[in-house]
Amino acid sequence: MKLRTILFACLASIAIGAPAFGADLPPIITKGPALAAPVSRCAPGACSGWYAGFGLIGNGTNADIVGNGINGSVFAAGGAVDIHGGYQLWNGALFAAAEASLGYEFSSPTSNVPVANNIGSSFVGMELVKLGYNFFPSQQAALTTSSQAPVPLTVPANLLAATTPYLVFGGMQRHGISEWVNGAGVETVIAQGWSSRAEYLYAPSQQGQPSNQIVRIGIDKHF
Repeated sequence: MKLRTILFACLASIAIGAPAFGADLPPIITKGPALAAPVSRCAPGACSGWYAGFGLIGNGTNADIVGNGINGSVFAAGGAVDIHGGYQLWNGALFAAAEASLGYEFSSPTSNVPVANNIGSSFVGMELVKLGYNFFPSQQAALTTSSQAPVPLTVPANLLAATTPYLVFGGMQRHGISEWVNGAGVETVIAQGWSSRAEYLYAPSQQGQPSNQIVRIGIDKHF
């Protein structure tokens, strides 16, 4: 009887002292490590990497937009929609990119463009190299809060810091021939991972084709 009484006393003592003993132990941490926020590959002052996008091409015959309107100038000889992609380097100052695009052109016959240039709709391709320099680089930029806009738009201290001008040159294939093109453009970072561009290209008269003034606008997603 004494042994049984001693065992019961020991068990009771352990049961009573268990909560106090557990209270002395450090709490068990079940929360995992915090996930790092995703890093954008394109922001004002730093936009390097692969990109892809879509755009609109105007095949013009003159630059008199005020006098002739958009249809009589930028789209006088037709237009095209295109998809494009490439790789670029931009550290806020120096800019370089290589790009390829493919589009479908809708030609429009005009009185001042030879018939050879209006042989119907066709595919148009381009291989372009871009080189530029931003004379107003800046790293100062901030993100808007979610309550201000559903898309985290960038708000650079200086709009010029998010925009870089560049020269562009390369080749264009249309109507079964290859042509040399050159011109200039500007690219602007409009949101984290997104940019827009506007370009002017000139294709001089070559291989029996008249000269062309080409306007390209587009939007790109950076990866």
